[in-house]
Amino acid sequence: MLAEASRVQVGATEASVLQLVRRYDGYKWTPEPLPPRENWTDLYEYEYQKNLVSDYGYMLEVKPFGFLTVAAAQTGRRSQFDDAARAAKNAVPTGLRPILGMRDWFAGVQLSIRGGRVQQVSATVLVKGRSEWIGYEWEFANAMPHSEMQSKAFAIESAILEMEDGGGTEIQNYLTPRASEEEFQAARSLNAKCLNSIVGCKGLCDLTPRALQYLNQHPEVNSGLVPPKCQ
Repeated sequence: MLAEASRVQVGATEASVLQLVRRYDGYKWTPEPLPPRENWTDLYEYEYQKNLVSDYGYMLEVKPFGFLTVAAAQTGRRSQFDDAARAAKNAVPTGLRPILGMRDWFAGVQLSIRGGRVQQVSATVLVKGRSEWIGYEWEFANAMPHSEMQSKAFAIESAILEMEDGGGTEIQNYLTPRASEEEFQAARSLNAKCLNSIVGCKGLCDLTPRALQYLNQHPEVNSGLVPPKCQ
């Protein structure tokens, strides 16, 4: 699913991605609107964000243990299978779950549509690591998510994860069409072994080594990530 999403181009027609949406049982959802203009102290940022708002989007998900996303919650999309899978996982002692192939993880793709065309493609993977949750995201769009980043073609940030059973850290990779092939490869490289590892991955160094290696070699792409010390 992630590989197929990486081939979607910004500006492609909505019709061209519907087969991908159907293949992974994707669903349509509308994101939350921007706060009113009077609530913004930075009006330039408000105008910038207005141009990034999509009409709606499609969410594609792979979640073996009934993981509930924000989009799914907003649309009421929680199936009986999700509840049963979650209950089955929670009934198994925490220490036994990885040995039984029950490591909790989620993979999702969002295709944002504006004016009948793909405005943004993003992918997210969240996985329970050895001691905390670790996450990975890449986002491909014509513009960076914040005005102060707009001069960059590739940028890396981080976010704090707050999950129902603990917290962790997520690495976020932002790309525009001006990014190089090397940057695309760094941003979209994922160690998928973390999803079924018995011992669990330690952190971002295990999950996204290529992005962190690129960041170490090109510190100018750093927009807020405190790089972990990888061996």
